[in-house]
Amino acid sequence: MDGEPETQQRTSVDLGPQCPSCGEPWLRPTNLPGRYRCVYCLHRFELTSVCPNCGEHSTIVRMSSTAILKCNNCGDSMLQAV
Repeated sequence: MDGEPETQQRTSVDLGPQCPSCGEPWLRPTNLPGRYRCVYCLHRFELTSVCPNCGEHSTIVRMSSTAILKCNNCGDSMLQAV
């Protein structure tokens, strides 16, 4: 309007954690603590306390909605397929 070009800002929307299987951002917690399901590919995962990549142990806060799904040491996923 008024002869000025409109500048559109692209806002990134966080849809949730990415699925380790398909890579889509549709990983959701289930009714069981520490369990997740991808609503895109329907694979199920369990949050583990030992990293499958480097073997580092970490404490799990299973009931937290902000659960850390990546290893603090190597950055790999702490989710294992069920």
